[in-house]
Amino acid sequence: MAQGTLDETQRALVKKKFEILRQASFGFTQDRLLHIQEEDLKSWTDECTAELRREITSAAPSHIKIALTDFRPLRCISLQCRPL
Repeated sequence: MAQGTLDETQRALVKKKFEILRQASFGFTQDRLLHIQEEDLKSWTDECTAELRREITSAAPSHIKIALTDFRPLRCISLQCRPL
């Protein structure tokens, strides 16, 4: 889905989660779990996960393969960084 399908709240949420993951994973080079807080979960959709995945993939080092898995029932997203 295109970024246009997200509303302002969702875009801000994706941006916030992107920045948390970028800093916590040292530039998308270390695996991390990202907790989605209860109030954020109300706005978080599959499109948000897809947009976050696109942003991470475009920002990650070219020698790193990124896997992003949304575990909505557990309120977390798994970021896995693997060398190519």
